[in-house]
Amino acid sequence: MIARYASAVVTLGGILALLSGLTHWLGIAPGFLSMHMLLGYLTVAGLWTIGIAQAFSAGGSSPVAALAIVVGAFTIYLGMNQTVLLPGENHWLIQLGHMVLGILTIGVGHMAAARQRHGAAV
Repeated sequence: MIARYASAVVTLGGILALLSGLTHWLGIAPGFLSMHMLLGYLTVAGLWTIGIAQAFSAGGSSPVAALAIVVGAFTIYLGMNQTVLLPGENHWLIQLGHMVLGILTIGVGHMAAARQRHGAAV
């Protein structure tokens, strides 16, 4: 049941983080940066919750749990440090990488939650 709620947090938080990040990146609403960061933390917290549930449940997968922890940590690391990484005209590569990593965060969360639901049903 926890994985289901955490999956909803990952979905809603991830989509809103993606949209607020895009509005900041495109210069439409640069004031959304704090909200974007909060939504990112919330999304990663949901991912980690699903990963921990995978690690400690019967039939869970340790590799999926480890993947969730690593992807979440890397997402937060890149998000917090992206302003100093590759400054200049090629900074868009870091921004694009952060966006792809955010999408990966949502995907890994859904994959792990689906695996958790399937394992609980067996």
